[in-house]
Parts: sequence; C-alpha cells; structure tokens
Amino acid sequence: MTDLPESANRNARLFLLLALATLLWVSRAVADPVEIAHRWGTTRIDAPPERVVSLSYTGVDYLRALGVTPIAYRAWYGGDADGLWPWTPPFESEQPRVLRGEIDLEAVARLEPDLIEAVFSGLTRAEYDALSRIAPVVAAPKGAMEFGATWPDMLAMIGAATFRPARAAGIAADLDARLRAIRDAHPGWQGKSAMIVWPDGPLIYGPDDPRMQLLARLGLVLPDAARELVRGGFYFRLDTELTAPLDADVLIWLDVGGGVAAARDLPLRGTLRAVAQGREVVADPETAAALSYATPLSIPFALDRLVPLIERAIDGDPATPVPGVAQAGLAR
Repeated sequence: MTDLPESANRNARLFLLLALATLLWVSRAVADPVEIAHRWGTTRIDAPPERVVSLSYTGVDYLRALGVTPIAYRAWYGGDADGLWPWTPPFESEQPRVLRGEIDLEAVARLEPDLIEAVFSGLTRAEYDALSRIAPVVAAPKGAMEFGATWPDMLAMIGAATFRPARAAGIAADLDARLRAIRDAHPGWQGKSAMIVWPDGPLIYGPDDPRMQLLARLGLVLPDAARELVRGGFYFRLDTELTAPLDADVLIWLDVGGGVAAARDLPLRGTLRAVAQGREVVADPETAAALSYATPLSIPFALDRLVPLIERAIDGDPATPVPGVAQAGLAR
C-alpha cells in the first residue's frame, strides 16, 4: 500500500478537524435553545426563527437593526404608507405585511410565525396565552410599566430571541458611546433642567418616558415640580394656567404634525424663563416621532437634529436664534 505524502495527511487532518468543528457548531446551535423571562413567564425558543411576526409598535426598528426581516410588523403612527419613518432602512426584498390597530389573533395565526415578538405591544395575559398556542411569544420585561420597556432592554430581549445577542450588544455599545460622547462634549449641559412638552393639552413627560430618558443620558434633568406631577406614570396633563412645571432651562415642544400653536397660545407662556431668554426648541414631526419611537435606529436620527438646536438654545446668549422656533410662530 502506498503511503500518502505528509502534506496530504496534514490536509486530510485539517479537513477532518474543520468538519468536526462545523458539526459541533451546528450541534451546539441546534442543542442550545434560548429562554427569555418576561412579564407573563419564560419563553423557550429552540432554534433561530425564520418567520418573525412583530407586534411591538416599534419592533420593526429593532429587527431591522439586527438584520432580521419580519414576515409582518405592527405599524404605530405616521410615517410612509407602510408605517415606516426615514430612519428605518427599506426592505431589500418583499415588503412584509403591515398590521395595524388591535391584535388580530386569527390574522397572526394565518401568518404561521415561528416567533411572535411583543415586547412593546400592550399584550394582555389572555392575548399572550392565545398567541402562545401559535408560536413562542416574547412579552414585555418583568417589572416594567405598560409600554415601559427601555431601548436597551428591548434590544437585549429581541437580540436573544432572534439568536443575535452579540450583534445586539454591539449596537448597544455603539449607541452608548455616542451618547457619552455628546454628554462629554457639553459639560455646560450637566444639571440643566429640560422639559419635553406636547403642546396640545399640554402634556409634560416624566422620567420614565423614553423621551426624557434620552435627555437624561445627555446630562439634562427634569424640574422637580414636573417630576412630582408625573410620579408613577409617563405624562401629566397640565392646567393651562399652571406654568411652574414648565419653568426649565430649555423647553422642547413636540410638533406631531399639527404645529405648535397651542404652545404659542398658553395664557402665561410669556412668564416662562425659557421663553423670555430664547431657550425654546421645536422638534419637527420627524424629530418628534424619532424621540417617541426611541429605538436604536430612531435615536441617532433624533440626536442629529436635536443636539444642534439644544446647543443654540442654551449657549448663554438669549440673542442666538434657534432654527424652527420663529417659523413655528413662537417668536418672542
């Protein structure tokens, strides 16, 4: 029998090792299910899902960030005809089905999903039980308020559910680094008070709201008077004669599509420091939506637009014009 050359033996051994490594990797991928604890229990997912239905109002952003194309997603408000905003990348192939309104159990069942993502959906226990008979369901985090899941929690949970935890961790690290960089670049912002206000109401947002959580990451704080009013919730509807909670170093008015005339018409608006000293900001409809979505895709979009406006609003010079304020009819 003729012996094989040493190089051939080495190649054969290398091939065998690679084959064994591949087999072990595949076996491990198949053998290691994921278990995710959430509000309604613990969900086991046995293999990387291929047919994901997202019932979260913002879930499509997380899936797109992770490189996952769902077969269906739930639209929230506004955006284009498919409920998508400019920060969400378009789908390369077939457009997924768009779900709107209340959860339709029969419609979800017809889609034959192998994973139902519902971290930011308002899912009830009864809905969870019914959906769990269709496919594994990932609901809101334990202990979170209704619609209180933060973007890091959502990213970690959806990353785990789609078997992409490393990618999720990388996205989180990149966004954390950007937020730290903005904070470090603006030491004068630290401890300054800020308010995000929806003028129709008006509604003020509290520390558990994702909009205010983003400002907190930049070093801005909620005024104590506002914090007391919003205790235990996301927002509080102010009496139009009550201005103390709006007395902040910077006021950010949300224009959700109908303008901010209600802010201009507040009876005591002229008594506010931010108004008198030119420290108002108007978040246009796209920026307002990006703040409201508060996803790993929308937050960078919001920062690109909002940070330059805040810089001008609290630069210490009341004469510095803030783009968009006069155009919105809020000139002093």
